Amino acid sequence: MFPPCEIMIREFLPAMRGLVALELRKGGMSQSRIAALLGITQAAVSLYLSKDANYYKKRLQSIGIPLDEVDNLVKLISNDILEGAVKANEIFYAFWKEILSKGLLCKYHRNMYPSLSECHVCLKAPTYPSVEHIEVLRDLEHALYMLEGSSYFVKLIPEVAVNIAVSLKDARSETDVAAIPGRIIALKDRPKPMSRPEFGASKHMARVLLRVRTVKNEVRAVMNIKCDEGVELAAKKLGMNVAYTEKGDVSDEEAVIDAVTAAFKKYGELDIVFDKGGVGLEPMTYVFGKSATDVVRKALRIARSYIG
Repeated sequence: MFPPCEIMIREFLPAMRGLVALELRKGGMSQSRIAALLGITQAAVSLYLSKDANYYKKRLQSIGIPLDEVDNLVKLISNDILEGAVKANEIFYAFWKEILSKGLLCKYHRNMYPSLSECHVCLKAPTYPSVEHIEVLRDLEHALYMLEGSSYFVKLIPEVAVNIAVSLKDARSETDVAAIPGRIIALKDRPKPMSRPEFGASKHMARVLLRVRTVKNEVRAVMNIKCDEGVELAAKKLGMNVAYTEKGDVSDEEAVIDAVTAAFKKYGELDIVFDKGGVGLEPMTYVFGKSATDVVRKALRIARSYIG
C-alpha cells in the first residue's frame, strides 16, 4: 500500500507550513502566535523560519506543483487561518484534492514506487470543489453580507427578485456558475437571500453571463436589479458605462440574452445593460463586473443615488 497521503506528510504539508509561517512572520506576527495557529511548537516555527521561501517552493516544484498556484494558496491560508482552523483546513484540503485529481503528483509518486506505473486512482476519484470554487462561493457570501446590511437596497429589488451569478474562470456550462437558490427578496424592509450560494443555482443569470463572456471574458459576475427611469438616471449620474438592449418587439428570454450580448459586442466596456422588457417580461437592469462584490458595490452606489 503506497497512498499519496505519504507525499502530503513528507513534502507538501511541511513546505506549506514553512511558507505560511514566513508569510505570517512578514506581517509582524510573533513566533509563539504562529506556533499556536499552525498547531506546532515554537521550536518548529523557528526551524521553519530559518529557511527562505525559495527553499520551500523548490520542494513543492520538485513534486510537480506549479508555483503560481502555491503563491495564491499561501495568501489564502495566511488570511483564513486568522479566522479559524476550520476555514484554513477547508482551503488547504481543497487544494490537495485538486492537485491529486489533476494528476500533478503522479510522476513523483511513481518515481517513489515504480509498482504504481499503471495507477490512475486519483484521476478516477470523484470531482471535489476546487480552491477556485471555494473562492467564488466566499465572494458571493461577502456580497450577500454587504447587501443584507443595506436596507435602502430594497428599493431596487424587482418583482422577480434579485440574483447574483459568478462564474469560474474557465466556465463552460451552467454548473460552472454559482448563484443564490431562490434568489434575494425583500423581507421586513431588508434584502434577504432565500438560501446560501451554490453552483448551478440559476439558469437564466448563468446563461446571460456565459454568453456575455464569449465576447468579454473578463466579466465574471452579473446581478439583476429593477429598471426604471430613476435607476437609469442614477447609473448615468455616477458615470457608469451603460447601454440598452436592441431586440425590437421580440420579448422572450433568448432574445434578451442575445441583445445583452450584442450590447457588449457593440460597446465593449460596460457596467450596465438596461432591458426594457416586453410582453410577460419585466424591465431589468443587468449589472456586470469582475466579482460578486464588484457588482454589489455598483448596485449599492446606484441605490444610494436612487433614494438620495
